[in-house]
Amino acid sequence: MTAGEAGHLSLHSIDENYRSRYGVIAGVDEAGRGPLAGPVTAAAAIFRPGLHHDLVRDSKKLSEKQREIAYEWITGHAEAWAVHSLGVQAINKTNILKAALTAMERAADKLARPDAHILVDGNQVPPALAGRCDTVVGGDSISFSIAAASILAKVSRDRMMMRWADIYPDYGFEKHKGYGTPEHLKAIRDHFPCPIHRTGFSPVKQMSPPQNPSAGMIGKWGENWAAYFLVLKGYHFITRNYHGGVNGEIDLIMKSGEQFIMVEVKTKFGKKGYDPVERIDDDKVGKMLSAAERYFYDLNMSEYDVRFDAVTVSGSNWYAPDIEHYEAIL
Repeated sequence: MTAGEAGHLSLHSIDENYRSRYGVIAGVDEAGRGPLAGPVTAAAAIFRPGLHHDLVRDSKKLSEKQREIAYEWITGHAEAWAVHSLGVQAINKTNILKAALTAMERAADKLARPDAHILVDGNQVPPALAGRCDTVVGGDSISFSIAAASILAKVSRDRMMMRWADIYPDYGFEKHKGYGTPEHLKAIRDHFPCPIHRTGFSPVKQMSPPQNPSAGMIGKWGENWAAYFLVLKGYHFITRNYHGGVNGEIDLIMKSGEQFIMVEVKTKFGKKGYDPVERIDDDKVGKMLSAAERYFYDLNMSEYDVRFDAVTVSGSNWYAPDIEHYEAIL
């Protein structure tokens, strides 16, 4: 027997044992308990007996390229699979353990297979799965179905962090995916936490908001929160701080379906000051129109659907500002 064949048999032996007892089984695992930023993501997978791929093993032992190859095979060959993420708001409201267990419950539910017995990596049963679940310590190393779930969860979460990296380029999320690397810690100190940082995790929770933030820092804070707010509403991020030369600047460009949304962000930090909406005057409107024309010219688009919105960000809580969204201001 070759080493590969032995590894094949060992990864399937636990699954076959559980199948003999319960029939259909589903592996469940999560990714993202340890990072300082971003969601926790869980996945679940069901396979027909006999299916195998050599790259389906503990996701931590695979390169990024190998995980992507394995992900495509899993999603193409699994009898059923599902992924569910819980964002930083849910993590901050409870704790990472509860959020991870909830994400696993919801991933299992998304399979829509109540006949499946659940195998969960680790030593804790998600409460909603009690009675139809067994824990498997080190499951991603010894169970094929759990290993597949670990890959689904890891790749799905990494892809989300890549999208957040486009929105928050100061933090290097595309490299460390939110984990506490020296580069990430330095970025947090230099730029302060952004909306996807976990405020209950050290060292984020020990950081005090800036006492006297500069105008530039306040403006970036407002844009960061405006982008986060719009993404949660279902808008797709395109770019930020588009400079149309002498034609002006657009703070955020989003999309809703096929419609482009040009967003002006106005920010007020602190209790005193002005109504941010009042600062969107005729001059600003004219510059937005001109910059938008330049944007579509740069894309060589002569026909397009566009809307102009405003988002105001205000208040004195750096981590929970008041946000208002005004659609179709022109």
